[in-house]
Order: sequence, then structure tokens, then C-alpha cells
Amino acid sequence: MGNVKNGIWALSRLLAVGLYFISGLDKITHYDENIILMREHQVSGYFLPLVILLEVAGSMAITAGFLTRFTCVFMIVLSLTSGFLFYPGYSHAHLMVWLKNISCCAGFLLLIIHGAGKWSLDNRLEIYFKNNKRVSI
Repeated sequence: MGNVKNGIWALSRLLAVGLYFISGLDKITHYDENIILMREHQVSGYFLPLVILLEVAGSMAITAGFLTRFTCVFMIVLSLTSGFLFYPGYSHAHLMVWLKNISCCAGFLLLIIHGAGKWSLDNRLEIYFKNNKRVSI
């Protein structure tokens, strides 16, 4: 039962960030359109490379279970900030995006609370540093 639970835990990390990874790749392939969209919402285009870095590298880090809690904090900030900046006002489409963002935040909060699980680089690093205690004088 432990291996099934650990496998589901690892799969859930992948599923939690799939949307962000694909979105980051889409921002790379449609870079100019995203710059225009950001400027239309009075957001500097200088933030786009940082958003792409967070979405792509952050997704890969969470999937691998590396610095999971740390990265999830930034993913929550990204989700909430993008909701406020790019989906003001009320419409059905905006509501759906907001609900998606809030649901993603809930998943990231669960990862912050419970960690990445046993099948993760975070766990491997924790075991490594516990077993290799060094005393410096």
C-alpha cells in the first residue's frame, strides 16, 4: 500500500503543475502576443521572462519534488496576482479562471503543508543530510 500511496503522491505533483508547464511553453512560443497582452493590462513586459521561468522551471521542480514548499509559495503568488491583474470585473469566463486559480492555490497549499512525499528529491536530500552530519570546528 505504501508504494501505491507514494506513486499517487508523485503523480499528483505532476498533475498539479501540468497547466503551468504548458502555459509557460505557450508563453515562449507566443512571446510577442503575451508582451502585448501584458502591456494592455499595464504590466511591464519585463516580468514575462520571470513568469516563464517560474511556470516552466517551477513546474519541473515541483514534479521532481525539489524545493517543493518554496516553489509552491511562488506559484500561489503567481496564481493570485495574475487573477487580479488579468481578470478584473465579472463575467462567466473570468469566474471560471478565478475558480481554476483558487483550486490550484489549494493544491499548492496542500503541498506546502504535507511536503512532496517520499518519492521526491526533497526527501532524498533530507535523508542525505541526516546521514551525513558533519561537525565543523
